[in-house]
Amino acid sequence: MLNVGGVHMVKIDDVNIFGKGVCRVENMVVFVEDTLKDEVCQIRIVKALPKYAYGVVESRIEKSPERIKSLCPHYLKCGGCSFLHASIDEENSIKEAYVKKAFEKQGITASYEKIVCPVNDKYRNKVVLFFDGQDFGYMMGESNEIVPHNTCLLNEDIFDKIANETKVILKDTSIRALYMRKSSNNREIMVCPIFKAKTNVDNYVQQITHIFPQVKTILYSGTDDEKIVLEKLSFNCAYGEGYINDQICGLSFRISPESFYQVNHTCAELLYEKAIALATLSKENTCADLFCGTGTIGTIVAKKTGATVYGVEIVKRAVEDAKYNSQINGVKNAHFEAMDAGKFNKSVDVAIIDPPRKGCSQRMLQTLLRLKPQRIVYVSCNVDTMARDLKTLLECYTISAPVSVFNLFPRTSHVESVVCLSRK
Repeated sequence: MLNVGGVHMVKIDDVNIFGKGVCRVENMVVFVEDTLKDEVCQIRIVKALPKYAYGVVESRIEKSPERIKSLCPHYLKCGGCSFLHASIDEENSIKEAYVKKAFEKQGITASYEKIVCPVNDKYRNKVVLFFDGQDFGYMMGESNEIVPHNTCLLNEDIFDKIANETKVILKDTSIRALYMRKSSNNREIMVCPIFKAKTNVDNYVQQITHIFPQVKTILYSGTDDEKIVLEKLSFNCAYGEGYINDQICGLSFRISPESFYQVNHTCAELLYEKAIALATLSKENTCADLFCGTGTIGTIVAKKTGATVYGVEIVKRAVEDAKYNSQINGVKNAHFEAMDAGKFNKSVDVAIIDPPRKGCSQRMLQTLLRLKPQRIVYVSCNVDTMARDLKTLLECYTISAPVSVFNLFPRTSHVESVVCLSRK
């Protein structure tokens, strides 16, 4: 084990998906924040574990040409961003390499398309800001400590403006967090304060809607849990209809606070178009949209291809939105049901799956193998669990198109991938 406080001269060999440089000291792996590949640095060990250690830069001897100056004063304190010290091209290269390594670890060979990243700032249409008693901010990395801020490089400016007004109006209440969503054209905004205790929101509703007429609905919730999990909260509507509307791929969608909806609208459109193209459906085909959320992909598939779509989602409110979304878009060939995707039992030509970060359960994988769709289009925000699942599916399928990688979450440690499988 390395000695904490020890100083060493190192060359960074690689950068991981969390934006930390990787090097070796005395044959032990050391992770060093704020470094890039091939940089030569003098580092100090700040934490040592039996199999690896963490270091910080004491001085930088040789800098990477891909290094840029971070424009955020809270970078490396706030847990939101991982690549503000790297050019966007370098970040994309790191994420492409990470996807390839995840597949190689599972013994999977594939070809890859160039990563897609059409926008890299001010892209978030959903945020959750936490209140420390004085200001709103994000959680510090690997901690429950809040890092206050007035602006965020990833947020639309309107979110930060609403948060700053909210802290003035609600500062003497038991406000814990502020959850917000917006439409792509900024004309509809949902605001959801989350409290520690029962709170009257009438004054807040009156003031915030007067200042920001774009706020079309306000919902509120409360929780005593130390950690806020949005999926477990129950929201009460205090103003408006309880949802907002947005357009993606030419169709309209209703979004409730519980509904899954991609945070990067511009990149999500390109991802959906790729997934639909890989599915190669026509009106003679049937398609399962598993983990369908608000029915975004399924409704678009049904509208653009004419295929009969069966959408499945375990969150009942999201299914209600999916049914409504298909209705307002004039789609009659999409059918949505609230159930566990692992229990889906219809014979279909194609299955499109977009599971949560934990990936598919063994039951879900066995369901896919039992139903034997001709093609499976797998969309994932966690390439490690995706590669794990693909190893099972490749017993009966082959990867039939280049893997598509989308930097749907620029400057963060996340990346989205799309894989098309064809039955052997």
